[in-house]
Amino acid sequence: MTQSKNKWGLILDKFTIKDIAKLGEVSTATVSNFLNGNYAKMSAATREKLAGIISKTDYHPSTTARNLAKNENKTIGVSVADITNPFTTPVISGISERCEQYGYKMIFTNSNNDEQREIENINRMREEEVAGLIIDPVNPDSSIYNQLSNAYTVIVDRQSRRTVIDTIVTDNMNSVNSMVTQMRNKGYDDLYFISWPLDGVSTRLNRYTGFKQATQYLTDDHLLTIPYDTELNKSSQFDQTFSNIMAKPHKKVGFFTMNSRVLLQLLTTAQRLSYTYAADFGVATYEEFEWMQLMNPGISCIRQDSFTIGYSAMDLLKDKLETKFTNEPVPQIKTVPTNLIIRESF
Repeated sequence: MTQSKNKWGLILDKFTIKDIAKLGEVSTATVSNFLNGNYAKMSAATREKLAGIISKTDYHPSTTARNLAKNENKTIGVSVADITNPFTTPVISGISERCEQYGYKMIFTNSNNDEQREIENINRMREEEVAGLIIDPVNPDSSIYNQLSNAYTVIVDRQSRRTVIDTIVTDNMNSVNSMVTQMRNKGYDDLYFISWPLDGVSTRLNRYTGFKQATQYLTDDHLLTIPYDTELNKSSQFDQTFSNIMAKPHKKVGFFTMNSRVLLQLLTTAQRLSYTYAADFGVATYEEFEWMQLMNPGISCIRQDSFTIGYSAMDLLKDKLETKFTNEPVPQIKTVPTNLIIRESF
């Protein structure tokens, strides 16, 4: 067994083809022929011996490693923060479509909003010696990103405080500013931003900043946070908060929700308390899904092109992998435009 470093700088302890050849007292060419099913030039005894050694050592030849030896590695690793997030599926679809067009394969991992699991997933893919990485991060400020090169990595959605990797995002701040401004222009004099806890997450922070720019609120009195794991069908502290807001006299109340799942929480709470949009309150949200236009009335929303985020990430990664850099490229932020979809919800 040998110890070596791969291109990612990781030390690998595993059996190599040279180790198998040494144990079998044969050449590496003979082991390679055995692995590829070319038995013409070896005896039955040699075949049996190599089969036994490979079984006992649990040796698995790496397809990506063989490709790297030929400088033909066409496998990329994709890590997402939360596979249940509706944002994630179209992003993966965009990456997958481009991979198919460009002849790349994709290894996919889910971190389930667990930072430690994300680090383990990234390191596992590095050990597999994938050509490059596309990451939808749990925590883009994790120290793991200081170990990655911008020459073979792209981040999507969440931004780090200090940009070290090329990152593709949507226009969170300006689009929310524009939508909430339209709500203000409709006469809503008491507006609220509903979100999961901000927790330093760039998408939530930027959307909230856009809200404050539009409303010119100087305090956080109009920020309502809902725990990430709140169950839709059970009453919660938010029910009481919502009820108190709706009980204010002579106020035209409107809500902007940070994403579709927070919107569902708002609508479920309102229904439970016998309030109806747009009669009792106005509402708009970030993210668009088909069901929003089927509601009566349809929900006003900010359409982010998640599919474009995915294929733009793969386009950028492909360009990196096929460019011979003399120096690591300077990391940049690329913004994918959004569209405001105005319906009758406010």
